[in-house]
Amino acid sequence: MSQSLVVLLGIVCLFILLVKTKIHPSLLFASLLFMFFLLNYINVENMLENFVNPSLVSLILLLVLAYGINKTFLNDYLSGLIIKNKSLSKTIFRLGFLAGGLSAFINNTAVVASFLSPIKSNRRFPPSKLLIPLSYSAILGGTVTLIGTSTNLIVNSFVIKEGLPPLRVFDFVYVGLPLFLVGISYLSLGAHRLLPAIKEKKPKPSRFFLEAKVLPGSRHTGKTVQENNFRNLESLFLAEIIRRGKLISPVTPDEIIQEGDILVFVGEVNKIKDIEKFDRIQVFEEENWKILEKNLVEVILSHNSTLIGKSIKEVNFRARFDAVAVAVKRGEQKLSGKIGSIKLQPGDSLVLAVGADFGKKEDLSSHFYFVNPLPVAKKLSFQESLLAIGFFLVAIILSAAGVVSLVKSLMIVLFLYFILGFLSLEEIKDNLHLELVLLIGSAIGVAEVMINSGAAQTIASLILSIFNSFGPWGNLVGVFLLTQIMTLFITNNATAALSFPIAYATALSLGVNPLPFIMAIAYGSSSNFLTPYSYQTNLIIYGPGNYRFHHFLKIGLPLALLYGLIVCGLVPLFFHF
Repeated sequence: MSQSLVVLLGIVCLFILLVKTKIHPSLLFASLLFMFFLLNYINVENMLENFVNPSLVSLILLLVLAYGINKTFLNDYLSGLIIKNKSLSKTIFRLGFLAGGLSAFINNTAVVASFLSPIKSNRRFPPSKLLIPLSYSAILGGTVTLIGTSTNLIVNSFVIKEGLPPLRVFDFVYVGLPLFLVGISYLSLGAHRLLPAIKEKKPKPSRFFLEAKVLPGSRHTGKTVQENNFRNLESLFLAEIIRRGKLISPVTPDEIIQEGDILVFVGEVNKIKDIEKFDRIQVFEEENWKILEKNLVEVILSHNSTLIGKSIKEVNFRARFDAVAVAVKRGEQKLSGKIGSIKLQPGDSLVLAVGADFGKKEDLSSHFYFVNPLPVAKKLSFQESLLAIGFFLVAIILSAAGVVSLVKSLMIVLFLYFILGFLSLEEIKDNLHLELVLLIGSAIGVAEVMINSGAAQTIASLILSIFNSFGPWGNLVGVFLLTQIMTLFITNNATAALSFPIAYATALSLGVNPLPFIMAIAYGSSSNFLTPYSYQTNLIIYGPGNYRFHHFLKIGLPLALLYGLIVCGLVPLFFHF
């Protein structure tokens, strides 16, 4: 079997696993690269040097510095500017401008996570009217600069690996700025009429579910559900009973309660005190729950978390985080069974009852996005915030002007943050995102094998056979469409990794400048407006907005069409073949 065919089969298997399984993409890419290494398709020197690529180092530095920026007053101040009047259209425009503007320089995932709490707590507009515009604006803002999204930096990693001139900070602005302006105009002028007004006056059975155990000696033992008034709770509904490992669902009014039963309630988690009035009914099976429940924190499971695919019980949640999962929510899906046995998925909303040591635990940010701010998070003072923001802006300006490289300028800022106490050694370590290093370093190696083996050329030849009659522009459209379709099924970073070698090989086959094709896949990888699953900002707002799949499709389809027309029209204009 030829090397090219083996590589193609490996890529097909990789794509299927990315779509069909919950295995972290970093492990899948690393496993495929290791297989190529064993087959001698890549040597150890080339494989290891991919993990110290300057663009990859820049990305990690930016993620660490973003944590420092989030400790300043900037996000809190800007989030307070969002809702100023009764006009929904103006509010969405202001939200889009602020969130997108921040996302041009700070990781868009961090921006969305920090704006989530003030939007959810506002009393003027339903959060469902604002959260999709928040996510889409952050995605659009990330396309304006090299550092706006990890996708652009990953693409730059491939560019550097192929010996091409590295992309500059503002190379993306020529197409990214029109995308951003047209996008927020659409969201504020037209899309707000399509956005659902999901009001949360009445709790829905699918919203959250929590469990309570019937302890020995409870006076409710031996009585029916109806006799115990378990059906008369205002905001909670008894949906299931777990008895000696067996599930009883639905629960009939004449079901007799037994000692040791686990009662599964659904509804509003803030009505947990309604269960306290019952005799010896203990919530989430923790002896110190009355202490813990005073400090409830709502989080969303990150797409980068190593908890994905594992149950709360398997990861020893209580000991690992000093927290107990009180309730779980997954979009509009009906969850069933014991909380501890639920297999966690990206975007799951968890209500945690946290202990005193929760905020001191390592790598919280790699597992969770916080819907309500962590109370123990220490903010920088006003003067410290000005210095932190100033250092960061100067670094970006000097890099853009070509005075110093992006990596060097960011390293200097990180050193200053550490020396001045803006970031501790533990905070730096917690925000290194080693799984992202593994993903990108492995992806660069896989892309290199695809190009050197001829596998990328094989796929490029297929694209050429379809679009060749339309010339370079037609092939660019084909590459963009392929990338845009892939990003509906797999993450943006994985899409960029798989699309780059195809785009590069297509450009070489045509004998044209590869830069337009490279920019097309950079923009295409960040264009998932149709599903909540494969882009991290969409995942973050999916649960808190109480959205359904069709909401993203209805609002995102016109935006995706506008986005595609602008990219395919402007990229060849500013980046010549």
